[in-house]
Amino acid sequence: MMPLPARVWTSESVLLPAFAALLLTLSCSQLVYQPGAVVPTASPLPYSAMVRLTEIEAYQVEPGATMVADPRIENKVTGIAQPVSKAKKDWERSIADYLAARKTFTYLSTDSQTDLDLTMRLHIYIDPSVDSDFHHVYVARIDATLAEASGKRALSKYIGFGKATGEEDRGPINLAVQAALNDLFGKIENDQRLRKYRL
Repeated sequence: MMPLPARVWTSESVLLPAFAALLLTLSCSQLVYQPGAVVPTASPLPYSAMVRLTEIEAYQVEPGATMVADPRIENKVTGIAQPVSKAKKDWERSIADYLAARKTFTYLSTDSQTDLDLTMRLHIYIDPSVDSDFHHVYVARIDATLAEASGKRALSKYIGFGKATGEEDRGPINLAVQAALNDLFGKIENDQRLRKYRL
């Protein structure tokens, strides 16, 4: 009678770690930015805009890479940390929700004619830090190009940065991305050149 429990225990010992790994993979692949509280801007732009996220990925970087003032952090990448690129459309919708709450533009669209085209590339860098006792450091960088929708003439380029620390990916990534969005759209809204264009 004793061998039966032993076989059951052995089966569970194999299945439980495999199931946990599957759950981890699924949770990582479903990681999507969720906008936190957004304060409407005091300086809205008098234009409509089409918003597109052309690229998104989360990368692991060398320990301590975010502690160095090097704007080329992409040179410190060691691998892909999160498979977020598969959820690009979900991220694009979440960023559009953020912008709708912020009210930077008079009207937002993802598929109709507008005054401006806004394209963004979002990269997230996860630094495991130089000491395992430290929190991980999460840096979000958004490269954005604002162009005329009619002639596709580029008007301006902007970069937004955000940073957060934490032990697990979801919360800190959300904070870092929102900080990068706040930085990016604060720069766009305060760009006086955009007030002078006649579109």
